[in-house]
Amino acid sequence: MRCVFALAGLLGAAALAPSQEKPKTADDVRPRFGLAFRPKAYAQATPKQALESAITAADKGEFNYLVAHLLDPAFVDARVGVRARQFEPAIEADLARLREFQQQNLDKVSREDRVPVDPTAFRERVAGEARVAAFRQIVRDVQEKLTDDPEVLKDLRRFNRQGTFPDPGAAGETAKVGLPDVKDRAVYLKKIGERWYVENRQTDEKTPEPKKE
Repeated sequence: MRCVFALAGLLGAAALAPSQEKPKTADDVRPRFGLAFRPKAYAQATPKQALESAITAADKGEFNYLVAHLLDPAFVDARVGVRARQFEPAIEADLARLREFQQQNLDKVSREDRVPVDPTAFRERVAGEARVAAFRQIVRDVQEKLTDDPEVLKDLRRFNRQGTFPDPGAAGETAKVGLPDVKDRAVYLKKIGERWYVENRQTDEKTPEPKKE
């Protein structure tokens, strides 16, 4: 029994993540990675809804929404941070070359399209583009995993259909979905604010906290 949402093996160990948002209502949820929150299409009010939404997003090919809004945001943000740092040198070099060209051809480049000359603004531009590239790469990783290994979604659908979910009124901040005949695997979810997310683990032992890079 396998599960794509134990992503540590696929994406590597996560670094420490920034604090997580705790929205009170759907209107309070900011877009993540440019993607608006869509609670009507992908409900997350209960553990079962969150798992069903994750499966639906994968079935529809909306892997970007799956990663941005349905997987544990601490894990995703951490992975984006790690990948972004890997992309930054190349992006910085490309933007520096573009900035030099633009400065030599200012009459051909609109002000809003110019790469910043100010060092602080330039670094912010590099960091922003690196995060975009990192997020897209993680989405591709998840998509390729699910495409290359269709048994993953088959397993998740079985957990969703036959698994034991906690009573919505009794669920705390975490939830474990198990199957009677599967002793070494489960699907884990966590609650942040009013929403549930699929966690990055399959067993009771949580993913070890990685070292800072």
